[in-house]
Amino acid sequence: MSHRHFWTVLAGAVSLAGAVHAQSPTAAFLFAYDVDRGKQEAFEAGYMAHLGWHAAHGDTLPWYGWYVTSGPRTGVFVDGTFGIPFPAMDHRVDPAGDGADMEAKVLPFAKARTYSTLELWPEVSTARTLEAREPSAMLDAYTVQIAPARVAAFEAVLTRGERGRLSLAWYRLVSGGPAGGYLLLVPRQGWADLAGRPRDLAGLLTATYGPGAVKAVALIDSAEVETWSYRPKLSRLP
Repeated sequence: MSHRHFWTVLAGAVSLAGAVHAQSPTAAFLFAYDVDRGKQEAFEAGYMAHLGWHAAHGDTLPWYGWYVTSGPRTGVFVDGTFGIPFPAMDHRVDPAGDGADMEAKVLPFAKARTYSTLELWPEVSTARTLEAREPSAMLDAYTVQIAPARVAAFEAVLTRGERGRLSLAWYRLVSGGPAGGYLLLVPRQGWADLAGRPRDLAGLLTATYGPGAVKAVALIDSAEVETWSYRPKLSRLP
């Protein structure tokens, strides 16, 4: 995907004004960038200036920014918009201008890495911090992969489960990766929070959905976890 095309697509995700209707599917659009070595300060200055472009053009969507601070992708910058309807991609405000501004201010210091579209799985999510525009200081982000033939069984187990004390949000991957992909986000304020909850995926799921969740764990092909650290100055929550 060319940088120009990448940012033309991005413009559609961040340009729709208006409230999200409760009956609409709740979408999320995530992007990741490799920041050039030694260029983090310039990247951040350019990114903040680009957020100013969106403010000047009246965009009302929330835009979150994180650095990956643990895991194989440590150092990658992730940004995304959450709690929006899918038609946001079809309502663009000056996408060419958006892309040109991004290329001029940010992309000289970073390279676009990935782009993915997700949908909130509301039936099993016990937190909606990003949809509520209340980001936590950190997120444990689990990338979970289920074989397509086992997706229905996996979802049935968690849907039938209890709703425990832990706060977490599930997202189904719509595009941008293998079929049967999920993103599980677990908010926390610091490392000390790990002392008060299970630190493995099986423990998290059983604490949240009850002992029957072990059946869902058995259906998981692979899971990888990394930590995202929130950067308020690289975010815009109008």
